[in-house]
Amino acid sequence: MAFLKIKEACAAKNITLKDLSKLSGISERSLEWYVKQQREPSLSRVEKLAKVLEVSPAWLVLWE
Repeated sequence: MAFLKIKEACAAKNITLKDLSKLSGISERSLEWYVKQQREPSLSRVEKLAKVLEVSPAWLVLWE
């Protein structure tokens, strides 16, 4: 399962999950699931989040 460093990336950009939701087009609920590791995003969503957060997809994802 992948663990996304969403909170860390948001903190670095000084944005909230709500902001990230608006910027990425991914629902806030889905982002919360990813942060809590309740669901795993598709590769296309990881890429979209990485682009918005200005990080590489590889950095954003930690594989457990």
